[in-house]
Amino acid sequence: MKNILKHLRKAGIFSLFLLSYTISLYAQDITVNGTVTDVQNEPLIGVTVLVKGTTNGTITGPDGDFQLTNVPSNAQLEFSYVGMKSQTVAVNGQTTINVTLLDDSELLEEVVVTGYGGSQRRGTLTTAISKVDNAVLENAAFSNAGQSLQGTVTGLRVVNKTGQPGSEPDITLRGGATITGDNSRALIVVDGIIRNSLNDINTSDIESIQVLKDAAATAIYGSRANGGVILVETKRGKQGVTSVDYKFKTGVNFARKGYDFLNAEDYIYYNRIGYKRTGRTGIDTQQGYGVGNNLFDIRYLSPDTKHLLEEGWQSMKDPYDESKTILFKDHAGELDKEVFNNSALTQDHYLSLTGGNEKGTFVASLGYYNEDGQIIGTGYERYNGNLTGTYQILPFLNVQAGTTYSWSQRPELWIGTFEMFYRTRSQRPTWSPWLEDGSPASGFGTGDGNPAYYRDKLTSENSTRRTTYDLGFRIDILPEKLVLNTKGSLLHYDYQREKFNKSYQTQTAGQPNNTRQAEALIEKYVQKQLSSTLSYTNSFAQKHNIDAMVGGELYMYDEFKLEAKTQNSPTDDIPTLNAGANRTYTTSNKTAYRIMSGFGRVNYNYEMKYLLSLVARYDGISRLKDNRWGFFPGISAGWNIMEEDFWRESKISNFISNFKPRVSYGVNGNVNGIGNFEIYGSYEQIDASNYAGSSAFYNKLLVNSALRWEQSQSFEVGLDIGFLNNRINFILDYYNRSTKDLLTKQALPGYTGFTEIMTNMGTLRNYGFEMEMRANILSSANGFNWNVTANLSTVANKITRLPYNGNEFNRVGGYQVWDESKGGLTWIGGRQEGGKLGDLVAYKQIRILRDWDDVKQYANNRIDNVASLYGPGKAAEYEGREGWKPIEPGDVLWEDRDGNDVIDGYDRRVIGNIFPNITGGFSSTLSYKNFSLYTRFDYALGHTIYNDLAARSLGQYQGSFNIIQEVKNTWSEDNPNADLPKFYYADQLSKKNITRSNNANTAANNNSSRFYEKGDYLALRELTLSYDLPKISIRNFDISNASVYVTGQNLYYFTGYTGVSPEPAVDTTYGRGIDNGRYPTPRTVLLGLSLTF
Repeated sequence: MKNILKHLRKAGIFSLFLLSYTISLYAQDITVNGTVTDVQNEPLIGVTVLVKGTTNGTITGPDGDFQLTNVPSNAQLEFSYVGMKSQTVAVNGQTTINVTLLDDSELLEEVVVTGYGGSQRRGTLTTAISKVDNAVLENAAFSNAGQSLQGTVTGLRVVNKTGQPGSEPDITLRGGATITGDNSRALIVVDGIIRNSLNDINTSDIESIQVLKDAAATAIYGSRANGGVILVETKRGKQGVTSVDYKFKTGVNFARKGYDFLNAEDYIYYNRIGYKRTGRTGIDTQQGYGVGNNLFDIRYLSPDTKHLLEEGWQSMKDPYDESKTILFKDHAGELDKEVFNNSALTQDHYLSLTGGNEKGTFVASLGYYNEDGQIIGTGYERYNGNLTGTYQILPFLNVQAGTTYSWSQRPELWIGTFEMFYRTRSQRPTWSPWLEDGSPASGFGTGDGNPAYYRDKLTSENSTRRTTYDLGFRIDILPEKLVLNTKGSLLHYDYQREKFNKSYQTQTAGQPNNTRQAEALIEKYVQKQLSSTLSYTNSFAQKHNIDAMVGGELYMYDEFKLEAKTQNSPTDDIPTLNAGANRTYTTSNKTAYRIMSGFGRVNYNYEMKYLLSLVARYDGISRLKDNRWGFFPGISAGWNIMEEDFWRESKISNFISNFKPRVSYGVNGNVNGIGNFEIYGSYEQIDASNYAGSSAFYNKLLVNSALRWEQSQSFEVGLDIGFLNNRINFILDYYNRSTKDLLTKQALPGYTGFTEIMTNMGTLRNYGFEMEMRANILSSANGFNWNVTANLSTVANKITRLPYNGNEFNRVGGYQVWDESKGGLTWIGGRQEGGKLGDLVAYKQIRILRDWDDVKQYANNRIDNVASLYGPGKAAEYEGREGWKPIEPGDVLWEDRDGNDVIDGYDRRVIGNIFPNITGGFSSTLSYKNFSLYTRFDYALGHTIYNDLAARSLGQYQGSFNIIQEVKNTWSEDNPNADLPKFYYADQLSKKNITRSNNANTAANNNSSRFYEKGDYLALRELTLSYDLPKISIRNFDISNASVYVTGQNLYYFTGYTGVSPEPAVDTTYGRGIDNGRYPTPRTVLLGLSLTF
């Protein structure tokens, strides 16, 4: 490797020497020498020095020095360097010119990508586009580049649904644009190619990320931009010296385990006392804490068992029958060693080669990422390759081509995260997860045993491959004015998954399970894009500036899926389908759709003061029939007031250096909620069976050719304002988006033979405020610099129209409750006109009844129809009735909204909302000479999480599992002021103090309010300390830049939430708003090295 780099360096230096020499032949007059440094007086290597208006130039050497011959004495020299402000210096006959370049941190000069090859300076931008700070991508390790957007972009809600490496974060712009919450993801475009994920993009390849937010900006992408657009530009080759970059990160992931569970003694105590409180008999039939099952290490003390005390067993008084003594062996915590990987490693390697000359440029890169999961058996491994280049065939013709390759694998568990974090972790601590010979015990089921037993028996392998190819050309019809760009691209996606269940036997089974099911799944799709744009840029009379573009695009998508399953393979040694004796399942399908588009954009400004932008797109999609084509326009305007003479002459200009009000309006579309052929109706096979030897099908969906585009109409006002010569900058936006013709399902009467039909009869309004701030707090000549950024977003939603169904406000679902303010019944939850999305409904716990006096005072005549409970004053009427139980100390005092002393469904209320209404983040970069300290935080406020894991454990829904330590805080005679109710065996069969009307089922609504927790949090997402090695100390090694750093990632949540993660529970696997055991995001500590040769 060292020799290769050495030859590359020599070749690069030699090529640059020839380039510099050849260019210099075309100029004359004087020779100029000089040195280029940064503000810390460090020499800058590779700065381009160019005689303005010519091709005569050179680059600075290892000491920042340069020599440029044949320079006209009246010429101007341009100095440019990536990350620095370009500078132009008049020669005026000078033969020595020394230059200090400043960091390019001025917001107005920031270039923002607007799509389809377009870009604008921030100073002339009239739409809402956010650009991600590249510092976010520099040091942290991301298995998915989308994770870098968390807390860094206003209006964008990014949630880590799971901490499993390689997982896709949930990304939603401005609250989403659909009622269901589905099909509203942002459109991802990487170098012009549409992607469905960012997990195959190496963050080191990324040059910039822009997020297009308002409809005036996203309208250029028309029908697919309803959820916003994420534009990713990767690095491109540059003219100048060939450089080699190598980056290396390695570190350790530390697991967040969540709740601690009881040891064996406490487990036996609480379960046996909880069982006793129910008045039940037959306690010794219970697994784990009952005596009589030899799979558990629990016995009564007797002459025959006394010897166990000398073999590591312990003793305790039996809380169920105090006349007895229990012997037990404690296996608490042993399973955690087989669940959690406490030293999970992460490594990230990246190697790139870039260069070019006046004829062409190139960049090539290779990447390798490997992250072990916190849960043993999970992880993520990825290989990346990238090669792009440009070549100028003729003075007016430039060709661009590129290819990318990514291959990844992401091992999966044989059970879900709920089963792992609830069932496996809460296994009974009197059960030994190891057999006498030291081998892992299989337990009682695939989720109720030692993971070490099942890990190599229930196997699953998968791989994902993505390959892109693109080829295009640029024709300068009128150089720098009229340009034709044409590009074609191909994206090929392959996913393959194989599963095989070897023979296994649980400890309660009399014989092994030899089903040996094998599964194979293959998914692939091919995406083709052809696009062409004609751009015109010009200035007239040095006042009128115009940038116009028209274009067209054809998008083609073809997908194929094949899945098959077999059973009864004869041996564990052949995991493939062909060995299975029974073919139990085989299916395949093909699908496709097409989009044809025409679009245009015009940006105009007058003297950089008055700004106007017009955008339009016309889309036609094969998913629709009668309303196939949609028109999506956008318009925006702005006024750079600080460019006006009256402003410049006013005293306020000394304080407010930038003041640009903006306004925009636009329309976007969406049809993601419609299947590719759904409008034509659909047929489905009857129970995958046949009729008279032939396949039997039935008509499942009605023909529905009148469906049309969802349309989001967005109005926005904004203000860009800068203070103190733009050392402090704010970008402020207020938006109001109304999405009409929402694709919603309308229930149909049973006599039609169909259950539902898709309609365009819903309207949803989203509105909110966004703020971005960037500030240079300190910039001193002695090397101290301090820059901060901050952002804040608010969002609210309101359903304004739903399909007519005969109900008040066209309500769908929901619950009827008493409303004290109205003195009557009303509806909450569900969906209804005037309501909002995501409300959580529960029975409100006032407090825990402390003692009998408390019961008699506040619940004497109380009837609880939810749990069939009665107060002391009702004993004569209800005592002895089947299923009815008395209200006792330790039970919950529920809110009685209608004041009738009867607790029922009318007493429920909205207890919170699934979604946060405020999100944001802030960062700080403090540097001194070669040292830099970077911190980044993000936060979310206003969301509520139903902690189903805690409720399920403290309610002992399963009956015998281990319990979280919080059970020690439940009510008892010694703890009468607790806010957790008395612990009972199986709450759903006892007092329903926790599960209420859900009867132990997993559901977001209708539980006890005590287990709905505020998820507000502030996360310390990154803390990085870096050091740039002095250039004078590394130049002898032919190294132009070198830095080392240590990074802490996802270090801490400041939150009151008691579960493992306070981030919004937006995953739909078990239901939004529910935390029933989530794969937590790990704490990570990394060491990094970055070298440039």
